Amino acid sequence: MKVPTFGRSTRPPAPPSAPPQEEMESLADSSASADPRRRETEDTVQSPGLVARALLDHVIQEMATDGHVQSIDLFGALGSVGGFSCVLTAFDIASAGELSDDADLIAMEAEDGSRYYTGNLPNAFLLESHDSLLNLTYGAARRSGALISQEMAMETLRYVVSTIGHPQFGIPRLTDENRPGETPLAYVRRLWPKLADALDRNRVPLSRRPFAIGLAVELAFFHVRPPLDPSLAARIVTECAIPMAKLDPRLIA
Repeated sequence: MKVPTFGRSTRPPAPPSAPPQEEMESLADSSASADPRRRETEDTVQSPGLVARALLDHVIQEMATDGHVQSIDLFGALGSVGGFSCVLTAFDIASAGELSDDADLIAMEAEDGSRYYTGNLPNAFLLESHDSLLNLTYGAARRSGALISQEMAMETLRYVVSTIGHPQFGIPRLTDENRPGETPLAYVRRLWPKLADALDRNRVPLSRRPFAIGLAVELAFFHVRPPLDPSLAARIVTECAIPMAKLDPRLIA
């Protein structure tokens, strides 16, 4: 993978400010990009509902054992690949030379030499734009009866930044009975290559892949049986997505 030129920091930056509460709602029927740098007519998801169904079915098929997938594992997997798609999309924009300033994508290097990424772009795809991965997740959780605040994302973001370069990075803070069967990194390594193929087949532009996976997460809230407590489902997605949105894509791609 070509490494783009962008800002670098040896210290984790402060987390972004929380978006207004009224923006933390689902806009699953919006197929066009909200990023002002990405307003080309072809940069849309065709038939987003069908794409969401196809992606959800694909992940279930890849994970099924004897035709069954644990709901906790499904939300963990969707959150993990969804978070990874945010940083991968930011890399794509950087590689195309479309960064507006150095704060759009920032590389952080840990003491062991490993790299992590943050900045305006991955944060926008993850939680700040109106149709971001976590906005879609929290909107679905609310419609399922959960009381979800954006503080869940902001607190998790602060925690994840504090663990960069440490063994705790990427380990969900969940009880044993509520923790997915694999780590977020293991889910990304296992599922992303084939999921990327599914996204290609459905002609989902790279810049809209966090949105498309967010739609699949939405769908999971209403179609998974037996249903999972929506607050727990949102927590699982959050704990898995945020660290994977800071992962070095070269570890996977």
